[in-house]
Amino acid sequence: LTCAKTNGEEGRPAVARTADGGLSWEFLSYIGPEPGGFSIMPSGVRLSESRLVAAVRRREGTKRWIEAYKSSDNGSSWDFLSIPVADTGEGNPPCLIHLQDGRICLTYGYRGVPSAIRARLSSDGGETWGSEITLRDHAPEKDVGYTRSVQRLDGKIVTVYFFHNSRIGERYIEAAIWDPDQP
Repeated sequence: LTCAKTNGEEGRPAVARTADGGLSWEFLSYIGPEPGGFSIMPSGVRLSESRLVAAVRRREGTKRWIEAYKSSDNGSSWDFLSIPVADTGEGNPPCLIHLQDGRICLTYGYRGVPSAIRARLSSDGGETWGSEITLRDHAPEKDVGYTRSVQRLDGKIVTVYFFHNSRIGERYIEAAIWDPDQP
């Protein structure tokens, strides 16, 4: 979830829990400290019964990036983990999935020049991240992204995202099917 900060402005990610299938919810914790700018659009994965990793879209002034946090107590508290993406151009939310082999996959839109859909993999629970993988580039506009990914049974990843192509005057949904072992 993304909640209002103490000043009433958008910008603080939080965790809520349900024990009745979504009929009621209780606040559990905030993910990270309250930012000066914003920290929004969290995406999380469960690595074990009590270990979680969450990535958030960050902005302070003109700087935009993705930060990762970890919880070892099932989301009751969170500690800073890493910065998987130091620059997202004009900003874009993360999408995390936990792969069959235990790695974490992060996908996101890069709204800089040139705009692109990108991914990174972590084999150590989000402490470090591999090289950037470009899934789609040559976007004629910066207005791309909002990825969602799933892993198929054969191990390949399907990443869907929206793409703005001003050359044909359309915004549409595209998908990239890719192999995390052959980026």
